[in-house]
Amino acid sequence: LDARTKLLNPKFYEGMLKSGYEGTREITKRLRNTMGWSATAGAVDNFVYEDANDVFIADEEMQKRLLETNPNAFRDMVTTFLEANGRGYWETSEENLDRLRQLYAEVDDKIEGL
Repeated sequence: LDARTKLLNPKFYEGMLKSGYEGTREITKRLRNTMGWSATAGAVDNFVYEDANDVFIADEEMQKRLLETNPNAFRDMVTTFLEANGRGYWETSEENLDRLRQLYAEVDDKIEGL
């Protein structure tokens, strides 16, 4: 329910993006909370991660918005997706994992000024 009303709700994440730096951090926090629910209750279906990946990672325009607004929070978001997979909470394609790893490297380079 939390994922549907907040994380995956366009009114929520668009509103957060309008608020800038802190809004992007809040979106990332919601994804971390989702992983927390996976860890403590095992109550998060795979489709929640897939849908979040579609909204925030697969959409290149959304990637750009998140990166421009708060690169550190966006890097944390990418890390959270990778961690969710590594802990067995989210099953996705190897192609998607490769894209996430590449994206992490690109965002990290941007933050470091490379």
